[in-house]
Amino acid sequence: MGIFDVDEQKLRNMYKRGWVEANHGFVNPHKYPYLEKALIQYARENKCSFDQALRIAKSIR
Repeated sequence: MGIFDVDEQKLRNMYKRGWVEANHGFVNPHKYPYLEKALIQYARENKCSFDQALRIAKSIR
């Protein structure tokens, strides 16, 4: 795992950051470039869709 790799925990943290910036409301990942790029990168690395990566980001463990 390199410095710029995105794992599930980093993805969840970026989603949470977007959620806070959206005043604890709806998070549109296209309005937050760092979140959108992380979702795309995670989807490519793990061979899943953008929507599946978004569901993982929204999940809480």
